[in-house]
Amino acid sequence: MSTACARRSRRLLSVLVVLGAAAWLAGPAAAEIDPAKLPAAKAAAASLLAMAKGSETSGRLPRENDPAAKPLLDAVFDASDVGAGRAVSVQELTPLSERMVTGARVGTAYMLAGTGAADLGTLAQDPKADEKVNLNVVKFAPEMGHFLDFQLRIQGAIVEAVLARIATARPGDAATPTFQTGIAQIRRSSLRTVASVIETLAVDGLSDDWRRARLPALGAIGPRLAKFLQPDQKTELQTLVAACADMMSDTQVKQGLRAFGRTIAGG
Repeated sequence: MSTACARRSRRLLSVLVVLGAAAWLAGPAAAEIDPAKLPAAKAAAASLLAMAKGSETSGRLPRENDPAAKPLLDAVFDASDVGAGRAVSVQELTPLSERMVTGARVGTAYMLAGTGAADLGTLAQDPKADEKVNLNVVKFAPEMGHFLDFQLRIQGAIVEAVLARIATARPGDAATPTFQTGIAQIRRSSLRTVASVIETLAVDGLSDDWRRARLPALGAIGPRLAKFLQPDQKTELQTLVAACADMMSDTQVKQGLRAFGRTIAGG
């Protein structure tokens, strides 16, 4: 396995949403995304995590094919109001980030299942962390796929809003350390999120159908990243995509990854 594409679970362990990074962008105007989705996601996540109590030891978690769990998972990973033909405003960054954090709490539970670790920090100290996370990605492939697609959609909307804010920022505002630090944080978060998805595609045991299903969400965020990431970050992502594409045996997956790499390069 290519070492450039072998850090996948470490990336998954390090994907942390910079929730506070959006605050310096947001103004007082009311958000236009569905305001009901955040409390609904939080309530559903609380129910799912209650159902999953002890799963780090038992390895048992609610599944999408469970009629009691599916509506909860759908609520947590609901991004239907994002990317529906309208650009996200900067006022929506904080609630969107909170929704991403809520989804990450549930996704983390699936990564920790049966590992014996109650949190990602503890798991990261385990020399077998990569192996354990990868096994869970395969075991809980439907739920993990839902989670990763959700992450990409929300992250793409966040990037789009930040790009709009950069384009309209006054020179004096854009030059401030707070502005620059916030941009850098969101760039790093975006890179980690997308890299984790790309690396996850290389996990042994996943079906090509599962990999193909991730391509639309990945393709949608590509043009935004091409405009947003720094040159060295784009180079890092292109190198990763090329390495993972070379590992794929499925033509559609290989071509999809290479097309994503070309999109990143062309921004």
